[in-house]
Amino acid sequence: MIEITTLETVAEISIALAGFAGIIATFQFNQNNVPTSGEIVALTLIVRLGLAGGGFAFLPILLMSFELEEVIVWFISSLGMALYMCHIMYFVHTNIRGKIRKKSMRILFRAYQLLGVLIVVLLVLNALSIGVQQGIAIYLVALAYGLYLLATNFMRLLLLPLWKRYRASKTSEIVS
Repeated sequence: MIEITTLETVAEISIALAGFAGIIATFQFNQNNVPTSGEIVALTLIVRLGLAGGGFAFLPILLMSFELEEVIVWFISSLGMALYMCHIMYFVHTNIRGKIRKKSMRILFRAYQLLGVLIVVLLVLNALSIGVQQGIAIYLVALAYGLYLLATNFMRLLLLPLWKRYRASKTSEIVS
């Protein structure tokens, strides 16, 4: 079944990125290089989204193994993911609020939050089968959004220190 293969692939990618992020963070942050609050939030998001993405990708497969009706599978899965997404959005909002300096980044942050709210609404509608055809489609959109945020924060964790060093070296060249 293609849905199960897709869900398994999402689970594998999510958990792999979370694991690699842990390895990167272990080598990046030490007593000489203290992480910023933004880096801590990004790393926390990577771990939470990675492990939760794997769990939520596996949840429908688990529920299907009990031979539950699809209505029940998508109700439990969609509602659970909607609640978790609310938790993640609250975590990000409370830990980032007031710390974003650039106007363009504040707009981007609000767009991400707005898209997250839209996906939560769609997940609830999917769970209750109101106005949408209940099934995997909206669930996959939510998983893809989580995977996108996971990958974006993973790239930030990986590349930001390189850019910081590069800019610092350019500044020291100008001063010399």
